[in-house]
Amino acid sequence: MKVIYRIYYYFIHILTARNSKGFGVHSPYLFQFTNYVLLEKNEFYVYNKIEKIRHKLLTDKMIINTTDFGTGKSKPKKVSLIAHSSLIQPKYGQLIFRTINYLKLTNLLELGTSLGISTAYIASTSSKAHCVTLEGCEHTANIAMDTFNNLNLQNIQIITGNIDNTIHTALNEFNEIDFVFVDANHSYDATLKYFNIIVPKLSKNAVVIFDDIYWSNEMKQAWQVIKAKKQVTSTIDLFQIGICFFNPDLTKKNYKMLF
Repeated sequence: MKVIYRIYYYFIHILTARNSKGFGVHSPYLFQFTNYVLLEKNEFYVYNKIEKIRHKLLTDKMIINTTDFGTGKSKPKKVSLIAHSSLIQPKYGQLIFRTINYLKLTNLLELGTSLGISTAYIASTSSKAHCVTLEGCEHTANIAMDTFNNLNLQNIQIITGNIDNTIHTALNEFNEIDFVFVDANHSYDATLKYFNIIVPKLSKNAVVIFDDIYWSNEMKQAWQVIKAKKQVTSTIDLFQIGICFFNPDLTKKNYKMLF
């Protein structure tokens, strides 16, 4: 049923989205963002390194005991199965990298580490960046640590435990936050709770990206509420992810784009 739901809304997205060429984007800030981030095709050197780790994870038959705080369930899983179901797609990981790199964001937070591929894209932008990532499952976090070590990423702090609790610890690591990637509990209440908790810590030009905004009706509803929040000055809906801008110089506008 969930697959049918997503197919239906993807079809609607295709019919209603812009072509992402920047046409119809009147804000100079977002026009530049479209051209230099969304449409950028050059390969950054880190992409290949991270994708090699992804390939290893996709073929890793090791079994670990996983705990999902969103559902409250624990069960053994192959690392390869976790990788197939939870790792961010390359094009979105690379989009996140370009976003942080282009806007020169340095105080970075992630809710939902999984096996560490999205974290690697976030933290690889600069060795001077401060990246804190939260993962509910300790055994999954251990695999993520291997990912970071294999990539020689030393600017990542991983905090394990129920994100509903650890998010407060994470916020204390920052004076302010420039970037947040939210890929944790995909419920309406949790998504809005995360939003409301992180907003007071955001810097003036912060960007927050939500994953799986059409994962379910709850996520779709949460995305609609977030877009309407007064703190959010503009958004870009790419179907898989939703990008929120908090720059006070932007005019309130919500864009849908093909990507």
